[in-house]
Amino acid sequence: MEKTQATRIGVLVALALALLMAGSYFMSTGQGPQSMVVSFPSGTQMTVEVADSPLLLYAGLAFRDSLPPNWGMLFIYDQAGLHRRNTREYRFPVDIIWLDEGKRVLLIAENVNPCLSEKCPEYGPSPEKARYVIETHAGFARREGLAPGADLRFTLKL
Repeated sequence: MEKTQATRIGVLVALALALLMAGSYFMSTGQGPQSMVVSFPSGTQMTVEVADSPLLLYAGLAFRDSLPPNWGMLFIYDQAGLHRRNTREYRFPVDIIWLDEGKRVLLIAENVNPCLSEKCPEYGPSPEKARYVIETHAGFARREGLAPGADLRFTLKL
């Protein structure tokens, strides 16, 4: 077997093992990812799944067929930084919104198409260091009239 093929198989096996471990954890604890509510300046509220583990930060919305209306995923990074996102294995277009530590919008990438190839384009980083990124349905930012500088609020959903 060629070295590159063996490497690919090794990576796939490691990824499958990580997914099995994560699934086993969530099934055994009876918990899924935590969710929050994000409030936008227009008054619209969006329920977001919190991605704060390495697996969720990496995979994001991959392999999902859709999201319910007014839903998204909130990526919470350990530190503010120049974070990039890609849409590898996504199945629908998304809007990507970068926020600073004060939850102020820094950058919006609208209508980002899914990527099904091995090499996918990366989006971002924002001009300033971001601590949070939100991914949601394509067209959401435009419908909300969202622009850099807007302040958002997060509320823990109990």
